[in-house]
Amino acid sequence: MPKFIFQVIDRTSPEPTELAHEFPSLEDAKQQARLALAEMARDGLPEAPFNMVSVELFDEDRRPITEFRLLLEEVPKSVPDPTA
Repeated sequence: MPKFIFQVIDRTSPEPTELAHEFPSLEDAKQQARLALAEMARDGLPEAPFNMVSVELFDEDRRPITEFRLLLEEVPKSVPDPTA
């Protein structure tokens, strides 16, 4: 079975954590990376200063394949002036 490396950045530390797993296929590895990202979001939304959690997927030779990222962005809106 092919080995894949997950590089995880969660909301607790800006330093990535690496985990190696074997999966029957690339699609299985991608699905597990998506699930890992969803579980991280369930544990809590990203916070400042990074506002992001991610799972980056590499092959066993450490070549990057794809990255799944959850970004929390605040978009301020102007409030109408009630006296205008």
